[in-house]
Amino acid sequence: MKNTYNILGISGSLRNASLNMLFLRAMGRVCPDNMNFEIYSGLGAIPLFNADDEDKSFPEVSHWCNALARADLVLLVSPEYAHGVTGVMKNALDWIVSTGILIDKPLAFPNISIRAELAQSQLAETLQTMGCRLIEECSPRATLAAPYVIPDATEHMLVDHPDIGPRLKILWSNIEHSLTASP
Repeated sequence: MKNTYNILGISGSLRNASLNMLFLRAMGRVCPDNMNFEIYSGLGAIPLFNADDEDKSFPEVSHWCNALARADLVLLVSPEYAHGVTGVMKNALDWIVSTGILIDKPLAFPNISIRAELAQSQLAETLQTMGCRLIEECSPRATLAAPYVIPDATEHMLVDHPDIGPRLKILWSNIEHSLTASP
């Protein structure tokens, strides 16, 4: 059994103040000691995908691929824009379609927005087509009664919230269980 796991947090939003980034920062605050949690910050630097350029070397794409390769599990949260996947998320995924880097990669894919159903299902379809192994118990869906974020909150407020803080810890527990139960 591995002692330490590398978890890559990815937000499909570039906004630092996005609820997705807030969620990831809160997750970072309650990260267990046996997890190395990195929030990937380079999506906005990845050049626009052009299949004619796939064989060219772009440091930003290499950085993206290396971060994914190091991850034992990907924790992905993404908003819905105009009933679809964000452009930055789609662009980043387009760069790795032909690499196979996501084949059998465990994916925690929480839906932290009660309204983001279309993009969530589109993105899940894309990620599963690329070979990700969606871990259902690590992919909770927020509801009005059971939110994962609160607008205008800080990550400290989420961690200290009597309902949300325990949900974040349960998600980490589920992530740890899924990794230790994996062959």
